[in-house]
Amino acid sequence: MRRVPFASILADYRDRKLKEELASDWGSLVFYRLPSFVLAWALVPLGVSPNQLTLLGVLLVPTMAAACWFLPPDQAMWVVTLLALAFNVIDCADGVLARATNQSSLSGRYLDFATDIFYRAVAYGCYGLIADRIWPGASFPWVAVGLCCAMLVTYARVNRIYAEKLFAKAAPGAPGQRSLFDLGFSFLSGLDTLLPLITFLAWLLGALWLAMVWFLIYTLADAAVEVVGNYLKARDIDSRDEGRSEPETPAMS
Repeated sequence: MRRVPFASILADYRDRKLKEELASDWGSLVFYRLPSFVLAWALVPLGVSPNQLTLLGVLLVPTMAAACWFLPPDQAMWVVTLLALAFNVIDCADGVLARATNQSSLSGRYLDFATDIFYRAVAYGCYGLIADRIWPGASFPWVAVGLCCAMLVTYARVNRIYAEKLFAKAAPGAPGQRSLFDLGFSFLSGLDTLLPLITFLAWLLGALWLAMVWFLIYTLADAAVEVVGNYLKARDIDSRDEGRSEPETPAMS
């Protein structure tokens, strides 16, 4: 396969993805997009498909789990961080590669979504397990905190996907309005991909436990903002539908 000009990859991203990512995933834009462009550009002439690249990311996730279980905590943190950073670059690059090679597909989008959920659940659990191994006498197991974070982040994502489908059917073609909850979601969602960087910095400072507490607060806030924001949107659509369905009162003669 012929090499795609790097400038065309950048232009395609600017035209088709930049606006969406600014609204929901600024962390990836700042830290992972540039290396993902380079990776996708380098893989085009090798004939690597987007789904193959996504599956490579899948393989990194159980490797993270094995590292935090079998390696000493200090080594485990280095390995898990590097693997998590690599996963996020791959997670950005597979879509770039799909668009650059005209191989976008429903199966690829679904595989990317499923892999993304898998990574987040495992990553939170991994950091909790490492914290438990650093402080084995903790009164409350940090791995339980990590698994709780994994549950909350999955809960928020499922709510988001369902709400998007529900609102698309209830109000097709309706213009989107940016509420305070939308702005809150944009900020929180952008922090999500910074998970490995935040954790590694906290570990270097000897405050991994503080990062775990922050993750619990963050995932609770993410879930709460998602649910409350979607509920208010649904109420707004309901009130507009009720207004349209009310019969007109005949004029008095």
